Amino acid sequence: MNEQAGDKFDITIIGAGPAGYVGAIRAAQLGARVAVVEQAQVGGTCLNRGCIPSKALIHCAELLDEARGARRFGITFGEPQVNYDAVRRHKDRCVKQLVSGVQALLDRDLITLINGTARLLSPTEVEVTVAGGEARRIATRRILIATGSVPMMLPIPGAEGSNIVTSDEAVDFPGPPERLAIVGGGAVGCEFAYIYSRFGTKVTLVEMLPQIVPTEDPDVAEVLANSLRRSGVEICTGARVCSIEDRDGRKCIDCECSDGSLVQEADMVLCAAGRKANLEGLGLEQVGVETHKPGIKVDERLRTNIEGIWACGDCIRGVGLAHLASHEAISVMEDCFGEGGHLNYDAVPACIFTHPEIGSVGINEKDAAERGMEVTVGKFPFAANGKAAAIGQREGFVKVIAEAGSNKIVGAAVVGPNATGIIAELTLAVEMGLTLSDVADTIHCHPTLPETIPEAALAGLGRALHLP
Repeated sequence: MNEQAGDKFDITIIGAGPAGYVGAIRAAQLGARVAVVEQAQVGGTCLNRGCIPSKALIHCAELLDEARGARRFGITFGEPQVNYDAVRRHKDRCVKQLVSGVQALLDRDLITLINGTARLLSPTEVEVTVAGGEARRIATRRILIATGSVPMMLPIPGAEGSNIVTSDEAVDFPGPPERLAIVGGGAVGCEFAYIYSRFGTKVTLVEMLPQIVPTEDPDVAEVLANSLRRSGVEICTGARVCSIEDRDGRKCIDCECSDGSLVQEADMVLCAAGRKANLEGLGLEQVGVETHKPGIKVDERLRTNIEGIWACGDCIRGVGLAHLASHEAISVMEDCFGEGGHLNYDAVPACIFTHPEIGSVGINEKDAAERGMEVTVGKFPFAANGKAAAIGQREGFVKVIAEAGSNKIVGAAVVGPNATGIIAELTLAVEMGLTLSDVADTIHCHPTLPETIPEAALAGLGRALHLP
């Protein structure tokens, strides 16, 4: 615990995840005296059980892909062997290093970190129960709730049984299971399908909606679905899970599909069907903070109905993105301490770290159609890109979506190699209100994957250079 002088903090932040610790650092930069209350480790779900450990595992899966695919490039060696204990050590080492780094940042800025469970007593007082059950009261001028989310178990018979896990546990399997059924085909479900299929697990992916990654356009989802199927993943869409039972030593997942019933067998079941706001025990009712189904209710400046209390990140929506939570916390601190704050919800990128990767931002074609919005769409395939050919990753495309008439870019999607990096440039285009011509006129290095961006813009303008 880092202690500061003074009888009252300028702000107390509940939660030290991507929203909490980033907000704390920004507040300290603005001269505030800051306390952060965290009941577990700093970094939150993202760093300890989500984004970072899963991406460490994904990197190992990618290395396997490269090793197994080296023969087509003229590189020959034996079948790669996986030491899964060493894979886990790599994952744990990444997490430990980054947790230590966050702790060092809090120490550097003289932020008081209190390990314990917080409960609101009033808009200016927080009670923290620390190890051993001792309660400590913190006086504060402002409060930011950034408690994140927790996995949501499916409300179906058998969902609480043995060998049924959430994403929190899926990053720490002692070894790849022989057969894994994943319920939920969103980003989390697809990432774990990619990871464990590469490590030799027979994976079945069950999604209730008509396509996997349902937040993306169908053409984007189709590219990923085809890739997963080629790697041995069985995908069942339009399938509602009715029950999970133990039969003959295996988990049996009974599903209803449009064409009848379906039973899938597995050794383990991963429930990746969503998350919910982590609000239990916060004392919101005592203070009068309003909630609704997604989580804590806030206005456009992330203020709750109680003056002096803000909330941001997953606790206001149940699901979310670490980078959005961080920027929301920065906006709150700049609003609190005189800098105004900036947050553009129209320019929030989302990434899926599968193979191929997916990155998207802003309005997609489905959104535009639902809004009755006329758009111009420019699309360019990686198959026509020189760098993609050189590295043997020609699958997928870049799609740019612009307002019809003005050609202002309002959205984009990338599915293919380095999509999660390429989407950054298109996010900047949406943020800055750039047009198709602005992007097309910007010189890009050759040969590179981002050359697909101006080519997609040119396609939207009707003058693509490298399309047949």
